[in-house]
Amino acid sequence: MSELPDRLLEAVGDEPVVETVDIGGGDALIVAVTTTYLYRSEGLLSDESIESYGHDARRLAVDAGRRKATVRLETLDDERSFTVPAEAAETVVEAMLEGVLRTTGVVDREESIAGRFRFNDLTLVVTDAKLFKHVGPAVWNEDFEIFDYGSLTDLDFEDGSVATRVVVEIQGRQHRVKVPNDRAGEVRRTVRDAVFDHHDVTTLGELRSALDAASADAESEPKPDSAPELTGIDPVEEETTGGDDDARTDWSPPADQDVTGPRGSTSAGTSAGTGTAFGTAGGRGRGSTGGSTDGETTADESDPGGADVARLADRVDELESRLQQQNELLESQRETIEQLVEELRRGR
Repeated sequence: MSELPDRLLEAVGDEPVVETVDIGGGDALIVAVTTTYLYRSEGLLSDESIESYGHDARRLAVDAGRRKATVRLETLDDERSFTVPAEAAETVVEAMLEGVLRTTGVVDREESIAGRFRFNDLTLVVTDAKLFKHVGPAVWNEDFEIFDYGSLTDLDFEDGSVATRVVVEIQGRQHRVKVPNDRAGEVRRTVRDAVFDHHDVTTLGELRSALDAASADAESEPKPDSAPELTGIDPVEEETTGGDDDARTDWSPPADQDVTGPRGSTSAGTSAGTGTAFGTAGGRGRGSTGGSTDGETTADESDPGGADVARLADRVDELESRLQQQNELLESQRETIEQLVEELRRGR
């Protein structure tokens, strides 16, 4: 589409645009920050129309078929959906993902997004301050993890025969994110550049030196005294009456009364409903500082198996890839059967 319809441009107004997509047949879609606008041109069975879909959504999902894809937005009140050609679905959904993250406050207004990636059940969003990870059938919902570059203690990449693992270490705890090799280079560059820019370094060696220096400075900071020394104040003389002494030494709390105060501990493995992660707010989602939503986020641990463990991991990656191919083949066969049934019903 060489020019966008005036009616569509009027609907968008001055709102910042994330993406404009030509979806064919005279139809177009504009993804703005807070709203997606879908324009349908006049046809034999329908009039010209514009539908708007707000991004204040709890869940964003896509059901992809061979020719068409259905995009679904779920809010507190209802669920809305629309269809686009399958070849345009990825562009549309990734742009809408950015809109949802900004509208719901997960990504700050001044925060820039460096990359958006979707791999089957994994969604990654790289900003200039954080790495967001979501695992599940939906493109996005309120269950996600946040890796804050300010709490980073190391960054590494592990190559495999089928997939590459992005290893993010937060306060000494490792978290692995597995991405397929066909886009691993793009993910590696995006994450690396964002982290390097945040810490003002240009190489992985410089990053580690800067992180080590920051850790050493934090450990060397003097701790405040437990209590200030009081001078110039005369001590209060204690009463020496027997009644007071008896009351002071013989009193004990009832058996059912806890006088020790609340007990509890904070750890990097807790998750919060307000989207906290690594000690920072992550918006509306339940960000996790060290917990794991899948098997890829693991604690820092020794690897006694060495090469055997690496070979097993590569084998698992290969089996997962084959399983995905089989699922795609089954989906293709199912669509073909449905098409044949529909044509038989029509007498074709």
